[in-house]
Amino acid sequence: MSNRTLPAAAYDRLTAAVARDTGQRRTAALWIHAAGLVRHAHDHGLLPLSSPPPGPDGLRKALEVLASCHPALAPFTDPAVLPVWSQPLGAAAWSGIEQFWAAHPGLEDGHRVDGYALGDAYQLLSEEARKGRALCQTPPWIARLLLRLSLEPAMEEWGPDNTLMIDPACGTGHIVLAAFHMARVPPVRGRQKGSAGREDQAVERALRTVTGVDLDPYAAALTAYRLLASSAAALRTRLDRVPASWPVSVAAADSLQDLDQPLLRAGAYHACVANPPYITPKDAIVRDRVRAAYPQVASGKYSLALPFTALMLEHLAAPGGFVAQLTANSFMKREFGRRYVEEFLPRFDTRWIIDTSGVYIPGHGTPTCILAHRARRPVGDTITVIRGNRGEPRVPEDPARGFVWRAIEAAVDGRLARERFEAGLRAHVAQLDNRA
Repeated sequence: MSNRTLPAAAYDRLTAAVARDTGQRRTAALWIHAAGLVRHAHDHGLLPLSSPPPGPDGLRKALEVLASCHPALAPFTDPAVLPVWSQPLGAAAWSGIEQFWAAHPGLEDGHRVDGYALGDAYQLLSEEARKGRALCQTPPWIARLLLRLSLEPAMEEWGPDNTLMIDPACGTGHIVLAAFHMARVPPVRGRQKGSAGREDQAVERALRTVTGVDLDPYAAALTAYRLLASSAAALRTRLDRVPASWPVSVAAADSLQDLDQPLLRAGAYHACVANPPYITPKDAIVRDRVRAAYPQVASGKYSLALPFTALMLEHLAAPGGFVAQLTANSFMKREFGRRYVEEFLPRFDTRWIIDTSGVYIPGHGTPTCILAHRARRPVGDTITVIRGNRGEPRVPEDPARGFVWRAIEAAVDGRLARERFEAGLRAHVAQLDNRA
């Protein structure tokens, strides 16, 4: 059974039951999720274990084995990241966890190894992450469009072997994993002669391409696991056989504040992609610190999405780098967006404004839009805008096949095809002129 068909109430009931033992819902959620993660690794043959050891002590042993497989997995043995090391668990609570994962193994089809369902499960289990930090995972079909407007043209311009991408609010890694897959098998237009190479070279290149940073240390650790699980699956091997020298560039940090974090180095990224939190910080101290750090966009009761735009365009992106984000459209309607719209955005080369407010996005109750820019002064006088006329007539069975989303994809496809044709025509004319 996929977690897309498992009701959120099932997660809530299990978390509440385990929390009666642990005393905290956060601790309960992490016990449950860690058990699911270990089962995922075992079911896909990623661990050097014939079977997962039984009981809570067995889970800890399996986590030790997992953490020993690659340096990037070390956080799974850190009590500050995962309280299973400091918080005991009773037999009844453990039995409930075992029964849950036995009934819903991996929460996804057996062929899928990259852990999308595990990422979604963490969102549903962790009320703290969901409500306190506005964790809301980006559906794969939206991630793919964001990357088509950012990572794909970046690879065309800089080449797949040289392009670097970051998601500074990566959550459990949905966008980062989609970028990994795109970098491992670049679109034909982004390939260079000889860029395909062997599978191990493709996997290493993809790992070197993608970067993720998130405030939640467990979410960051889960992103690292998912990258390594995908790498091991592509190589048809186990986690401990993925070379330890291959980088997994994921860190737990406050991207808006911790700019001394090495992964947040200035001007390093050719593509910056995010679905940042849309909330206003509840903590007055944090709110004022962000406002002081980003006065160009953070005014009034600002949305955190605006400082993230500034972070990507002004700090993280290389000159001319591509920036794409899914964001709340509230800045278009409220006073806090005035400075952002009238003073900040006109400084940059806006490429796309896509109204996604009519799209059905599971878990997103906030009207959204997609913005895509280049980190440079405006070039030309054209911005491609896809406006929404109406929303979905009903909740689509498959959100990726909804009427509104399919119309947006068709409009993007048409525009990109036209741009490529025009670019090819200009190149051909220039070639003829040079021959003349």
